[in-house]
Amino acid sequence: MEMASIAIFGGLTVAAIVVASVVPLATAVGLLAPVPLALVAARTRPRALIAASVAATGVSFAMAGTGAAATVLGSALVGGIVGDTKRRGRGLGTITVASLIASPIIGGLSVLVLLILVPLRKLALEALGNTIGGLVKVLDKFPALSGLADTVESLGNSMVDQWWIWMWVSGALGTALSLAVAWWLLGGVVGRLADVPSEDTLDAGDVANGEAPVGPLPLSLSGVGFRYGPEMPQVLDDVHLTLAQGEFVAVVGANGSGKSTLAKILAGRAPTSGSVSRPGTAGLGRHGGTAMVLQRPETQMLGSRVADDVVWGLPPGVDVDVEALLAEVGLAGLGARETSDLSGGQQQRLAVAAALAREPALLIADEVTSMVDPAGRDELLALLAGLPSRRGMTVVLITHRGAEAAAADRVVHLHLGRVIDHPPQWVPRPGSVEEPVVLTGLDAAPGPSGEPLLVLDRVGHTYLRGSPWQVKALHDVSLTVCRGDGVLVVGGNGSGKTTLAWVMAGLIGPTAGTADLRGKPVTGQVGDVALAFQHARLQLQKQTVGDEIMAAGGIEVGTAEVARVLESVGLPREMAARRIDSLSGGQMRRVVLAGLVARRPKVLILDEPLAGVDPYARTEIVAMLARLRADGLTIVIISHDLTDLDAVVNRRVQLTDGTLADVTEPSKTLGAPNFQSASPEVAE
Repeated sequence: MEMASIAIFGGLTVAAIVVASVVPLATAVGLLAPVPLALVAARTRPRALIAASVAATGVSFAMAGTGAAATVLGSALVGGIVGDTKRRGRGLGTITVASLIASPIIGGLSVLVLLILVPLRKLALEALGNTIGGLVKVLDKFPALSGLADTVESLGNSMVDQWWIWMWVSGALGTALSLAVAWWLLGGVVGRLADVPSEDTLDAGDVANGEAPVGPLPLSLSGVGFRYGPEMPQVLDDVHLTLAQGEFVAVVGANGSGKSTLAKILAGRAPTSGSVSRPGTAGLGRHGGTAMVLQRPETQMLGSRVADDVVWGLPPGVDVDVEALLAEVGLAGLGARETSDLSGGQQQRLAVAAALAREPALLIADEVTSMVDPAGRDELLALLAGLPSRRGMTVVLITHRGAEAAAADRVVHLHLGRVIDHPPQWVPRPGSVEEPVVLTGLDAAPGPSGEPLLVLDRVGHTYLRGSPWQVKALHDVSLTVCRGDGVLVVGGNGSGKTTLAWVMAGLIGPTAGTADLRGKPVTGQVGDVALAFQHARLQLQKQTVGDEIMAAGGIEVGTAEVARVLESVGLPREMAARRIDSLSGGQMRRVVLAGLVARRPKVLILDEPLAGVDPYARTEIVAMLARLRADGLTIVIISHDLTDLDAVVNRRVQLTDGTLADVTEPSKTLGAPNFQSASPEVAE
C-alpha cells in the first residue's frame, strides 16, 4: 500500500512541478505540489515520504532539470511538515509556528543551492536580467510610463546585485504560502479519505515476510471473528472451518453475510479474534501459495498486454506456458490483445489465468462467473471443479448460484457472519438450471406502449480509430426502443454489449451512424438515459448511501424518497447512514440502482444488474424493475442471466461480434416464466 502511495502521489507532485516549470502561465500550479506528499506523510510511515521524495526528485530532474528537482525537495519539506502535523492531530497554531520556523530555513536552502551551483546561478540571474530588460523596453515605448520603466529597471538591478536577499525573502514567503495552501487543501482531502484504510486489507504480514516458508494448507479456523475497525460492526463471528488439500468448496450466503471477508482471512488477513492455523504462511500472490480472483478483476490487471498480465510479478526462472493457460480459460489467441480492450467477462478469465500461472495450493475465486456469458460460465465452472483432481489444488468458490454450489464437494453457508447449516432446498435439483429463488405472482411482461423513443441507425463504434490498436466494437447496429419498452441485450463476452450501452446512454458518441433520443443526439442529453455500470463501485462518489442517492437523484430528493427507493431495491431504510465502503458488492449494485430510480430518467439501462446479487435480492430487484416498467419506464437490460427476466422485458436483442444478430419475443426464445414461492430463509 505504501509503494502504491509513493508511485501515485509522487507522480502527482512531479506533474505539478514540471507543469509549473515549463508552462510560463502555470507557475501557480506549483503551489499544489506539496499536497500529494503531505498526504503520504499523513497516512504512511516517514520512510514512505522519504522514498517518495527521492523518487520524485530523480524523475523531476530527468524531466525538467535542477530547478525542478530543487523545487521537489522544498515541496517534500513542506508536505512533510503539514502531513505530520495532520497525522498527530495538531491544529492551526502548530502549523503557524512551524511556518515561522521552517519558512526562513527553506528559503535559505534555495540560496545555498545557488551559492554551490554557480552555473545555475549565473543562468538564473541572466534570465532574470533579460526578463526585466525586455519589460523595461516595452514600458519605454509609452512616454507616460517612463517613470515606471525607471523604477522597474532599478528594482531589477537590485534583484540581480542583491540576489541572495531577494531569494531568501521570496523563498520564505513562498514557503509560508505553500504551507498555508497545503494545510487548507489537505484538511478536506484527509477528511474525505478518513474511512479509506491505509493498510493492505488482504494480507497482514505475508508480503513483508518474503523469506517465511509458504504453506497455506491444511487450514483451520477456530472461533474466528473480524471487524474492520474498533467502532465498526462485527463482520465475522465465531467461524469454525477447515480446508484440506484437493477440495472444491463453495461459500454461499446473502449480500453482506461476510463471504468476501472470509476470503480475506483464508488469504492471510489476520482475524480480530479467534485463531488461524496453517503449516506456513498463506503466501498470497507467491508461487505455490494462495491465489485470489476478486469480484472486480480489472483491479488485478497490471500488464498492458494479456500475455504480460499472466506472468506479471512471477519470480525469475518460473516457466509458464502462457498460450496454454489462456486456452484453458477461454482466451485462446488473445495474448497480444491490450488488457484495456477486454470485456468484463474476459477480464475475469484473465484473472483466473494469472492465478493459475502461480500454481497455487489454494485458489480463492470470488464471484468469478458473475460477468461471464452462460456458455463461458459453464466452462469456467468445469475448469474450477477439475482443478483439485487435475492439479491437486484446493479451490474455494464464492457464489450466489445454486448450480455452482451443487458442483462443489461441500458448501459453507454464511448468515450474518456465522456459519450455519446449509438448507438442502437451497441447492437445485441435479441437472436443473433453475435458480433457488424465482419470482412470485408476476405475469409476463407486456409489450411496448408508446412511440419510438431511442433510435439507433446503423451505429458503429471503433476504439482508437486510425491507430494500429483500433478495435471495432460495433458496426451497422440499428435498433428502435419505444416508450415503455423492455429490451434484453444478450451476447457473448466481447460481443459489444457494454459499448452499445454507453452509446445508448450518450456517454460515447458513435463513430458511424446516429443515436437519437426523441429526435436529437443522445450525447447532448446525458442523464436522460440513466446507465448502471457493470462495476457498481466506480459509480459511487459519496461517503454515505443517503448522500449518494440524493446526489444521483437530484437536490429535490429528500430523506423520505431515499427511504422509499432503498426499500424498493430490497435494502432497509436504516442503510442510508451506512458508509459506501462498508457495503458488499451486491449492496453497492442496489444502491446505484436506487439512485438511478430516484432520478426518474426517460430510459434506464442496466449493465449486468444481477451480477453479484444474492438470490433473494435478485427476486426483489426483478420485481421492482417489473413494477417500474408497468408504470411506464423504458428499460434496457444487458445481462447473461436469462432466467427471471421475462417479467421485465418484452423482447431480446442479440449481439454477435458487434453486429445485431436477432430481435425476438421472449416467449419464443426464453421460455415461459416459472413462478414459485420461496422464503427468505431459503434465499439466505
